[in-house]
Amino acid sequence: MKLNKDQKQKIRDNFKDHPNLIDLTRIVFEDDSLDGRSKEGRSVKKFLAEQSLDYKTTKWDKVEDIELTEAQIEFAKQQAKNGLSAFQISEMLWPEISVKRFSKQHVAVLDFLREYEPAYVHDSESAVNRVYSPPKLLTTGLNKVNEFCHIGLQEEKLSHDETNCIESLIRSLSAPRFIQVISNYSSMKDRELFEAEFIRATWDKPDLTSDEINLYINVCVDYINLKNISSHIEKLNTMFNEVEDQQDMTVRLAEVLKSKTDEYDKCEKRMESLIKKLNGDRAERLKNRSKENATILSLVKNFQIEDERRRMVELADMQKKLVDEEVTRLDNMDSWKARILGISKHDAT
Repeated sequence: MKLNKDQKQKIRDNFKDHPNLIDLTRIVFEDDSLDGRSKEGRSVKKFLAEQSLDYKTTKWDKVEDIELTEAQIEFAKQQAKNGLSAFQISEMLWPEISVKRFSKQHVAVLDFLREYEPAYVHDSESAVNRVYSPPKLLTTGLNKVNEFCHIGLQEEKLSHDETNCIESLIRSLSAPRFIQVISNYSSMKDRELFEAEFIRATWDKPDLTSDEINLYINVCVDYINLKNISSHIEKLNTMFNEVEDQQDMTVRLAEVLKSKTDEYDKCEKRMESLIKKLNGDRAERLKNRSKENATILSLVKNFQIEDERRRMVELADMQKKLVDEEVTRLDNMDSWKARILGISKHDAT
């Protein structure tokens, strides 16, 4: 990928303040998802080298030490089409060493597949080296609530309480532990499920404490565990049916299947216990708060009643005062008295 003149000038203009390769790449291409390992990052890196500019890198850029050969690239393409993961392909490409997950070899193959054909990236590796980015704007948080909760809220029609709920959710999604836990999942589907269940459970509870938020994170971890354990059980059942005529194998599979089933039950009970505790604690807190609010409302009501009584007394006093003043005024009007008595100047003459 070649840089145009404007992009090269943008690098020169920003290099002093942003000497980091990732920062420069994201500034030049205006895309926060890019890093030094992307094709855009490599083009920026090449230009910096040509200009003898000493840039800074992060630990992930060390993966650049491994360059796949043409033969390795063709092999990776073919095996990816066959459904193998980048890790499985890397094990086959370097059989002489014990390739570890997320090692240079593994990530080099994964990066190639992401650039060559993202659809070939195995689901279990779709989020490798991708840090979760929490929403920052109210609009983004609202969109996530609508997507996962199927509510259909409109930003311009949000009530004060709904706005408060979404702002509180955004803060929860930005919590360090939430980002750390969700970023540990290498599957994007697991991340999406984790985020969805957390939002569904907490978005309308802006009063949650930090401890309760951590417990909800634990509940979401167990949601993912249940999903994965269920998948393992399904595969074991399939294997069990395929080898039912092999007694030794069926015995071993039966033991593993029982172990997984026990694990599923324990996980399910743990979730139920956590959810019950969370609902109970919050219900008790809301109950106490309702009592406090009732007391305050009672005081306000009594105050309003007393205030209304005082106002009515004041109005009565004012009316009485006005009547007294009018009587006095009339009493001082000689002509008015004369007319009432039927006396006039004409009669007097």
